[in-house]
Amino acid sequence: MDNIIFKKIWQDDNLIELEISANCEFASAYQNCYVEDKALLKISKRIQKYIDNCNESCYLEFGKKEGNYTPAFSMCILPVDTSGHMQVEVDIKIADNDTRSHRCCFYVKSELGLIERLGISLKNLVTALEGETVLLNSSSSHMKKS
Repeated sequence: MDNIIFKKIWQDDNLIELEISANCEFASAYQNCYVEDKALLKISKRIQKYIDNCNESCYLEFGKKEGNYTPAFSMCILPVDTSGHMQVEVDIKIADNDTRSHRCCFYVKSELGLIERLGISLKNLVTALEGETVLLNSSSSHMKKS
């Protein structure tokens, strides 16, 4: 099943390490990245803005994709269709070299209600315990301890 999974590895003051994995029918990739708690809260708010106007794309970046930084992850939530479905384009940096030149990009299918729940869950991840996991496409509890 298509999914994007965010796992909180650790938090030191305002810096959070996340393991982000994504998969679809054709690909599966993961990356650990670092994000400040304020940035995660801002991402959550941007997802809520997308829910309020889901006819436009919403680009979100976890870490910095360009320059000499730690690995990063981005996703672009595309406009919703008439049945409430959309695709999320994920872009995951593959940490197999020092030039940051390898990436894996693909679409993950989802639904508007699940995207809304993801935004809320990412906000809650700021205060969650290490090991807590948030899944985009899940019909059960949206945050669980792994």
